[in-house]
Amino acid sequence: MPTPPNSDSDWDEVDQASLESFPASDPPSWGSSHAAPSESTVLPPGSVTSSRRKVFLKGIALGLATAGALVALVAGVQQLRNR
Repeated sequence: MPTPPNSDSDWDEVDQASLESFPASDPPSWGSSHAAPSESTVLPPGSVTSSRRKVFLKGIALGLATAGALVALVAGVQQLRNR
């Protein structure tokens, strides 16, 4: 705990407030084991399936786009070789 000001030094209002609020100024601890789900933190039952489907469809779209880019690259290289 900080020591109170002595007669040799003058503390300003900030230092005094800091001294008076010392125990309350400690940060909260990390990793609370008392957290419980509430309605605002729990997803509705259907949303998990919907989000998995979206991720799956995005993966397919990315795969198709990659395959298309690869085909276009190969076709471009073949055109350059045929010149």
